[in-house]
Amino acid sequence: MKKTWISFLTVLMLTIPAGVLAANPDSNSAQQGSIVKANHAMEHSFAGHMFKHGELDEQKWMGIVKQYTPDQADEWKKVLNERKQLRAKLQDEQVKKALKAKCKEMKQKREQALDRLIDRLANQEITKEQFKQELKQLHKKKKWMSKEEKQKLRELHHKTYEAMKENDKEALAELLPQWLKHMKKENERLAEWIQEATQR
Repeated sequence: MKKTWISFLTVLMLTIPAGVLAANPDSNSAQQGSIVKANHAMEHSFAGHMFKHGELDEQKWMGIVKQYTPDQADEWKKVLNERKQLRAKLQDEQVKKALKAKCKEMKQKREQALDRLIDRLANQEITKEQFKQELKQLHKKKKWMSKEEKQKLRELHHKTYEAMKENDKEALAELLPQWLKHMKKENERLAEWIQEATQR
């Protein structure tokens, strides 16, 4: 039930500009008071809803961008369109097969490297301590983001959540460019991952 209300309030906030209701001459003061309270409730709900689902869709992002950093709207459109195209590629069957094959190849390479490492230990070419160190390096997977990047993203989420909850326009004007930078980097990583898998 709670999720349903959050979704409902979010949709309302995004589709009904506050100015539309305020400009209605037929609205009495009691109704307007209720609307103000509802708008505050929706702002809080939207802040939580935004991060509950991990990210906003393009329409919601652009609505926020046009409100707080309108000068970057064109750049945002470009980045979001690129993200949309990349995600469409991920749904392509050939790309899916290529990515699956790449993952399989990476797994095989790790297994082969582990076999060689075990042979070196068995042949006393390395010490047990060296074996442990090299094994640790071998099991380190290529991560999408470093620990530092993950921490920065968590902080960005938290700051944006708080700024939206408090309707802090200055903070949002500073945070949105950081989101834009983050999305650009995510697009680059995804494009690189797809290219590596499909051009083998």
